[in-house]
Amino acid sequence: MIRLTKLTLLLFLTLLLSSCIDSQEIEKIGIINTRGMDVAEDDRLKTTLSVFQFSKQSQQITEIITGEGKTVDGAMEDAEHASVYKLVPGNIKLSLYGREMAEQGILPLMDTQTRDARISDLMYLAVSKTTAYEILSIEEQNMPMDVGMFLHGIIENHSTDHNIPRKTLQDFLRIYYDIGQDNILPIFELKDEMPYHTSSAVFQGDRMIGELSHEEILLINLMDRVVKKQRIELTLPLEPFKKFLEKREHRNKEANFVFYIKKGTSNTKLLDMNKLHFETNTTLLLRLSEQSVGIILEDKKVNDLIEQEVKKEMEEQFQKLLSKLQKLEADPFGYGRYYKSNPKGKDLTRDEWREVLPNIKVTFNVDVEILNHGVTD
Repeated sequence: MIRLTKLTLLLFLTLLLSSCIDSQEIEKIGIINTRGMDVAEDDRLKTTLSVFQFSKQSQQITEIITGEGKTVDGAMEDAEHASVYKLVPGNIKLSLYGREMAEQGILPLMDTQTRDARISDLMYLAVSKTTAYEILSIEEQNMPMDVGMFLHGIIENHSTDHNIPRKTLQDFLRIYYDIGQDNILPIFELKDEMPYHTSSAVFQGDRMIGELSHEEILLINLMDRVVKKQRIELTLPLEPFKKFLEKREHRNKEANFVFYIKKGTSNTKLLDMNKLHFETNTTLLLRLSEQSVGIILEDKKVNDLIEQEVKKEMEEQFQKLLSKLQKLEADPFGYGRYYKSNPKGKDLTRDEWREVLPNIKVTFNVDVEILNHGVTD
């Protein structure tokens, strides 16, 4: 029995050791963590790769490698020729597209990615204000970490604040093929040699056709999900509050308010198929954090008045954003999904919805309740 146990243990150790990777092998490969794609000359593609490498001879952990080709695979192969390492794409966490590339259409690039079993469909997607190369080739001394991991961290950590859209390859393709909604992706640009998320790209199909501000993204998120613990700043007319102001000089005609959304939800329905009339009802539970003009808040009438003014302002913002998107013929709100759910619209095509979208009418109803005031709950 003891001899059998020893043989079993020996066999186990043999199998374990045989599965270990040669310690030298890791020094021969470069692990791609971020890939950028840009338009190059003569209808070629340029790829910029942020690569982890573990050579003892190099003091840098990350290396930036570029390559060009007529196809994604061709550009990747060209990049590998410029590297002493065998490039491994299995750890790509972010795919960054230059603006010109995004405006031309990124679906062909994604088709290549989905066919490569080594590439995760959970990697995030983003757009550069200029080129992907400009963002990814930042000098390392200007960054607290690898630039690709930095961008991935911004999306990962701040998308929960409902200011940054977080879309994976899987998410983008699902929305693209499910007719009735369009995608949005974060846009990064350089400020003082550091990448910042400054706006978001709105897509028509797979082509970027415009930009949205942080405030506009919040409106879309309120339509798409439950929003909590999100800061919102609004500028309201001062005139309705004049009776409730502290005795001090007031030069402005507007008042700035900062609220925190404790909970924001929306529901949408199609009221009239023939008239293309929709209704979106939004409920906002707010905490007033700050106001700029010294409004005396103790009076219950003031609270009701602020709620009324916030309601009007938010409904106006929804309408303005809808008009902007209708001119772009893009639908990140997803009204096409509700249109398609009607029996008459079940066979809706992408081109048909582009024709219908500019003619839809939406009644926005925003119900506002201010629960309390102050910095803490």
